[in-house]
Amino acid sequence: MRKLVVVAILSVCIAGPVRGQAPIEASDHVTERPIIYAERVSSPIRLDGRLDEDEWRRAPVLDAFTQLDPEEGDPVSQRTEARILYDDEALYIGMRLFDDGAITARLGRRDMPLSDSDWAGVVIDSYHDHRTGFTFDVNPAGVQRDAIKSVGTTGNESDDNSWDAVWDVSTSVDEAGWTAEYRIPFSQLRFGPADRHTWGIQLERMIGRRKEYAVSTFTPKAERGGIATYGHVVGIGDIEPGSRLEVLPYVVSRAEYVDQSANPFRSDSEYYGSGGVDLLYRVSSDFTLNASLNPDFGQVEVDPAVINLSVYETFFEEKRPFFIEGSEIFGFGRNTSGGQLFYSRRIGRRPQVAAPSRQADLPDATTILGAGKLSGKTASGWSLGVMEAVTAEESAAYMDPLGVPGEAVVEPLTNYLVARARRDGRAGQSSVGGMFTAVNRDVSSERVQLSLRESAYAGGVDFRHEWDDRAWVLQGSFAGSRIAGSPEAIDRVQRAGTHFFQRPDAPHLDYDPAATSLSGYSAGLSLGRQAGRHWRGSLAVAATSPTFEVNDLGYQYRTDRRDAALTLNYLETRPGTFLRDYSLTGNFRFEQNYSNERINARWNLSATFRTLDFWGGAIYFGRSEQAYDDRLTRGGPLAERPRAWFTGTHLNSDPRKDVTVGLNASYRRDAYGGWTTAFSVPIGIKASSRWSLTVGPGVNKALNLAQYLTTVPDAAATATYGSHYVFAPLRQTTVSMVTRLDLTFTPKLSFQLFAQPFISSGDYGDPVELEKARTYQFRDWEGEVPNLDFNFRSLRGTAVLRWEWRPGSTLYFAWQQGALLGSGRRHLRHQAQLLADSVDATSR
Repeated sequence: MRKLVVVAILSVCIAGPVRGQAPIEASDHVTERPIIYAERVSSPIRLDGRLDEDEWRRAPVLDAFTQLDPEEGDPVSQRTEARILYDDEALYIGMRLFDDGAITARLGRRDMPLSDSDWAGVVIDSYHDHRTGFTFDVNPAGVQRDAIKSVGTTGNESDDNSWDAVWDVSTSVDEAGWTAEYRIPFSQLRFGPADRHTWGIQLERMIGRRKEYAVSTFTPKAERGGIATYGHVVGIGDIEPGSRLEVLPYVVSRAEYVDQSANPFRSDSEYYGSGGVDLLYRVSSDFTLNASLNPDFGQVEVDPAVINLSVYETFFEEKRPFFIEGSEIFGFGRNTSGGQLFYSRRIGRRPQVAAPSRQADLPDATTILGAGKLSGKTASGWSLGVMEAVTAEESAAYMDPLGVPGEAVVEPLTNYLVARARRDGRAGQSSVGGMFTAVNRDVSSERVQLSLRESAYAGGVDFRHEWDDRAWVLQGSFAGSRIAGSPEAIDRVQRAGTHFFQRPDAPHLDYDPAATSLSGYSAGLSLGRQAGRHWRGSLAVAATSPTFEVNDLGYQYRTDRRDAALTLNYLETRPGTFLRDYSLTGNFRFEQNYSNERINARWNLSATFRTLDFWGGAIYFGRSEQAYDDRLTRGGPLAERPRAWFTGTHLNSDPRKDVTVGLNASYRRDAYGGWTTAFSVPIGIKASSRWSLTVGPGVNKALNLAQYLTTVPDAAATATYGSHYVFAPLRQTTVSMVTRLDLTFTPKLSFQLFAQPFISSGDYGDPVELEKARTYQFRDWEGEVPNLDFNFRSLRGTAVLRWEWRPGSTLYFAWQQGALLGSGRRHLRHQAQLLADSVDATSR
């Protein structure tokens, strides 16, 4: 299916509150950090990228920048100066970046990757909570990047690039170097009331040709750096955060062209029009409300094509700006076993209830009627967030086997709620928090009542504590869940691949077809050393009960697991004769189910490196020991998990060059001769400062000696508990090529193309059955199975022309391609139906 979407986003910026954050003043335990003074000006500064006003000449200068790369600890190789001014409405930052060499000024769309260009950057911790930084970057061509940098529940910093603040910057290039002149409205930052403000600040410079990264506040790589170690900007006072409201209405015109032979319920061409609005409202100085009515995500890149014949669900990253924006506050401490409580891709997902007939017109996604987030931070150190969304009831037109048309509900009206609270202390070094999620569905439809849970609740507490100058960290979490619904709906959960309660050799699993609710827990604890000249590592333990279930609004791929993991890491960050830096890592992991049966035991060794010429790569080798597989038979008895060894490598050339080449290769082989190999060669071309092209051809080949087909009940099959478990060897070859083209006309006008041709073919051998439980031995199967060979071909893609015609206002022209080619879809649906039938058979 192809879609042509025109999205006009018309922004009325009555104010510009930052999304999902709010002010806090925290005590500062960091001393001996650089301080830069901001000078007040009486009139606005003219942005022309020249710093020629008298106010700039009088402002204090910060010129002590230190390299993190390539020569850690050395002064910046080119003189760099920064000055800060402010008036009633905005902060002005002037950076003079002297350079006696070639300046790299690559064009790209807003928020483009840093790549090999020169950049100037500013990160402001206006909360002064040592956990949140507002990032503003610019390169000599005037390309802007902005992001919210935050410290997650695991202690790692991440950037939310979906945040598009309303700010301005001007650049100029001359014979002495280049200049960046910023204007950042106070409405785009978050801060509490104070006569005089002290904010954290980090000023950054990147010199592309040298891969040099220099900062105003230097922390050695052997220590724990980040937002908590920033310097300070002082002297700002008597300012207001600005007005409270920002309104972003949009209108959408959509044209869809559909192959009618593949979907007789649709016409060849269909046209739609719709609209909606995003609202940002500062409820108080501490909290911001972000609401979206009838959101449209037509410009979001499509997910890549995959063929998944396993029992586990494919995980896709969130790409929709509304859910990415401010997502850090909703993060909950994750352990090595239980998955995550909140997975935003559940909201607006593809309908879950099957249509009464295979000939049906199912919606691609569930309509989100509205969604809202209220979040912020208090002066006492609390971070609070509430998100709620409502999705519409969806129906599918279908044709029954007699040719009679009908319509059936395939997704009910549903309410989703996520609430998060976290208390930070010790300048961000300690935190404790809690989270609650809820899903409530309208199950008035009988088909929905038999398929989906009426309610699903989950909640938990987590903590994190750092000490010894943040070198050591202890963190943990505990979560509980409860789902409720009809006996049929709860029975489906018990028999699903995350649980398999119907297993005949698992007395510790309490399978109850009449149950109307299910409750469980997941807990984890880890101790880690996260700083040090050479040695770091961690020890983690976790447990997830068989009855834990969070897939209504979270993500988990299995339960019934206790595990332990040990990691030891040796790092060298100082350049040597040949290598710029490298690391050596050893990892061991052990898992067992709640019946104390070993289900996984593996170890691996890996090494990463960068050469002095900025080539880089990694290599790994490992082995998984013999264990039991409680998922292979899809709800049947245990089978053997064969011993296997695996290896792989990743290499990439110098990213500064116009042409870059990479290599990704992996190989795995088990003790019985099954194997998997994957190979890809990503190639990047940057022959012009205005465009870049990346192509990534890849091949994946595998021989799976036991691809599950079906289960056939037979009381005489005593060696496998009264059923035959039928498999077949499968030879599968997958070829794909991910292609990305970025073409930039100006920093405000750009075109991006993503395309993925994808071919996957599978050839099944003669069917066999498991000879005996707890083995990997098979014998010929005398029964019949349908021909499941497949040849799946697809072409998926997105093209977006993006014009930011004024700050905060954008016009999109978007095209989406989602075509299935060839006859693969029928065979894959047949296999999926066969798997579903077999699960039903084992429960009877």
